[in-house]
Amino acid sequence: MFDRTSYKSAAKEKLRGTWFPTAAIITVIYFAVAALLYRLADKDNYTMSIVALILNIVVAGVFTIATAHFYLEYIKLEPGKKSEFSTFIDGFNNYLKGILGYLWMYLWVFLWTLCFIIPGIIKAIAYSQMFYILAENPDISVSKAMRMSIEMTKGHKTDLFVTALSFIGWALLSCLTAGILLIWVVPYMNLTFANIYQYLKSEALRTGSLTQADFDEGR
Repeated sequence: MFDRTSYKSAAKEKLRGTWFPTAAIITVIYFAVAALLYRLADKDNYTMSIVALILNIVVAGVFTIATAHFYLEYIKLEPGKKSEFSTFIDGFNNYLKGILGYLWMYLWVFLWTLCFIIPGIIKAIAYSQMFYILAENPDISVSKAMRMSIEMTKGHKTDLFVTALSFIGWALLSCLTAGILLIWVVPYMNLTFANIYQYLKSEALRTGSLTQADFDEGR
């Protein structure tokens, strides 16, 4: 059974005494790069806007898959053991899949959003496990990872949406600290969703909607 509270509690417990410095530094780096790309965008300069869009896709793809790799490894650590920054760097080895995965997902979400906002949101949730799959199984193709994500999220889209909404309070509280609290909130969210991925994977294997062979492709 999908237990949002337990996934969040496990994330909090894992973060206790271990989130600093690595998880905090990774979060700061992401926001710093995002801020630089935002400043690069120039609405009055078409060429710069296109360059900024391309760079955003590349950076988002690379960071997303590296982050997925980092947090999947983070949850495996023994209680009280801190993560290593090198684990995050290792995630960049799969940068091409990250870029292709983000571009493929961005394209499909955009197309579904043309059919109104709600279908776009639903599809974004359906594709939400792609990067965990690719980070854990680099030899799986992007298209197959998307299909697997769709299968894993069947019956759980509302659960995932409600889980995302449950962090709104933290986001609002972060505004009162000029965003400083996000240095803890973002790792908390990422660990929670990494825990959810592990659950969705185990459920897919248990019900037979996916097999271990699907995840072991290329090994």
